[in-house]
Amino acid sequence: MFELYLAERCPFCVKVRQYLEDIGVAYVAKPIPLGGGGSPLRDELLRLGGKLQVPFLVDPERGVKMYESDDIIAYVKQSYAQGTPRPAR
Repeated sequence: MFELYLAERCPFCVKVRQYLEDIGVAYVAKPIPLGGGGSPLRDELLRLGGKLQVPFLVDPERGVKMYESDDIIAYVKQSYAQGTPRPAR
């Protein structure tokens, strides 16, 4: 199952979240607080991706990690059809 690091009011995060919901792909939401202060999820995002940027998608089944809403949507379109995983190439 996908893990999606996101911020509630981030329009790029909303775009990805809405796309995943529209096509019926399940994911685990990992909300990152914007602004100062640390949190375990912020630290996790930094460790996994190297920067504090959202949205950030992790596909643990394929070992894929990526930023950028358009790239995430393109990846999901290419790799998954209507919530069903396609075989890796």
